[in-house]
Amino acid sequence: MPDLSDQDDFEAVFARHRLSLRHFLLGVLKDESLAQDALQSTFIKLLEKGDTVENPAAMKSWLFRVGYNEAMQVRRKQATATKHLEKFAWQIDWKGRETNDPDAQILERELQSKVTGALQQLSPEQYEVVEKRIYQGLKFREIAEELDVPLGTVLARMHSSLKKLKSVLDHFQEDD
Repeated sequence: MPDLSDQDDFEAVFARHRLSLRHFLLGVLKDESLAQDALQSTFIKLLEKGDTVENPAAMKSWLFRVGYNEAMQVRRKQATATKHLEKFAWQIDWKGRETNDPDAQILERELQSKVTGALQQLSPEQYEVVEKRIYQGLKFREIAEELDVPLGTVLARMHSSLKKLKSVLDHFQEDD
């Protein structure tokens, strides 16, 4: 079994499996950037937990299984982010959203930019809760445990974050 704490051994495993795993992840995710993210996460997991692979012949199947799980996590994060982005976008009323009109597509990109700007106005504590809830898809109780704060604190931060986001987005709507 290669010693994955040894840089040469890790690089050898990386060099041997990187391309085939990347192609596999690209097939699963259909997006180069997302596939690269999943690939990177997979090799991070290899550094963290690769020593649990007892049989060197099982390394490839372990990598592909972990890679697939990482790809599904990336997909869940993307779906959750899209869902919440659409929820925020729905609150801003503008015409042509459901058409293939190029103007509507420009407006949608502009809206995404506004939402991103609104998220940047949150405090670090607020953003951390929003990021874990919306982008990571964690439950409030899981967030509380991860941050080691009471559940009520997490709920209050989320409530104040959504209130602030609504206020910022309403302000953007008034400017249009």
